[in-house]
Amino acid sequence: MANHVPAITVLSVSPSRRDHEYLASILGQSVWRLFCVSSCAEGWRLLHQTPVSVILTERSFPGGLGWRDLLEEVSAMQVAPPVVVTTRGVDDALWREVLEAGAFDLLMKPLDPDEVRRVISLSWRSARDARSLKAACRPRALASAAV
Repeated sequence: MANHVPAITVLSVSPSRRDHEYLASILGQSVWRLFCVSSCAEGWRLLHQTPVSVILTERSFPGGLGWRDLLEEVSAMQVAPPVVVTTRGVDDALWREVLEAGAFDLLMKPLDPDEVRRVISLSWRSARDARSLKAACRPRALASAAV
């Protein structure tokens, strides 16, 4: 019997084709399956059609939308995947803003392949563990409410 390894799906939301190609080269030899879209609207449509484990999104997009808009939409999902923001310029204020808004992390460009793999793995594990803990606590909460 073959071992089935569940695919970890990564959604890259960036207007840059280069970003998508670079991420594909980083994740190419892994268990991660990469989906690439060029806008928040495309990302949102894909999220409604395909389970996504982790989202990597550009800080801003043409037309004014950005990571915060995507994070707001994702936060409303029943099972919200962690969001990692990518950007060229990072300062303490942006880092604080991203984390306080609920994103998992911030990656600075140019992306370091080892750091990308590390952050994707950590964000996926963190979300998986949080769901497991929530599921484990739910029966206890229901049982104590019935008493």
